[in-house]
Amino acid sequence: MQVFERGPDSANVRLLFVHGWQGDHRVWESVIAELSPRYRCVAVDLPGSGASRDAGGPYTLERFAAGLLEVIEEHGLAPVTVVGHSMGAKIALQLAVDAPDAVKSLVLIAPVPIGPAGFSEKGIAGLRKTCDDADAARRWLTRLFVPEPDAAALDVVCDAASDTSPEVKLEALESWSSTDLSDGARTMNAPAIVIAPDGDNVEMQQTKVADLLPNARFVKLDGAGHYAMFEQPRKIAEIIATA
Repeated sequence: MQVFERGPDSANVRLLFVHGWQGDHRVWESVIAELSPRYRCVAVDLPGSGASRDAGGPYTLERFAAGLLEVIEEHGLAPVTVVGHSMGAKIALQLAVDAPDAVKSLVLIAPVPIGPAGFSEKGIAGLRKTCDDADAARRWLTRLFVPEPDAAALDVVCDAASDTSPEVKLEALESWSSTDLSDGARTMNAPAIVIAPDGDNVEMQQTKVADLLPNARFVKLDGAGHYAMFEQPRKIAEIIATA
């Protein structure tokens, strides 16, 4: 798993950034720019994505979380605050369930549900179509910004999606959309901040994520969509700093 580090090695606060489905570490650049003068920031490209595109499978939540634990141990990050976006938020939860001593706290940005996603047949078919159809992927990604994406930001997320093979995207989709972490999440001790952009799915992120965690703080973020890291990087950095 490829790792990208910024910030002082001597910093007392260590942050591990985990991108979402069809993403890579570049989605965090603006947020890390705000935080790296004070905090040690480590971002990863998950297996099959970005600079880790040639890493072998399986491309599942359990495998991704195990890889994150290896990064934490190799880089001396424990206990670490794990910042996850979308699917990356569910990977962060999987890590906290599997290796609670490694995780100080969680920041979950626009998270997918802790339990099964419950997509309709039409909904899951639409997501699968984005895996091997670049035009469909671009249309879908465009809708995840509010009100419209900055051209450079849209290029970053589209490039990350196109760099990930259809097979990796499909296997990861099946894993995060079907895995149920509800039982483990209810017993999790790590504090969590759930950030729900107002242009995304606020109700789901409260009822199917924040409300299922015993020690969660729910924050509604105004003026942002699913890719809030591009739209409100300073505000997100400020929230992360309180974790």
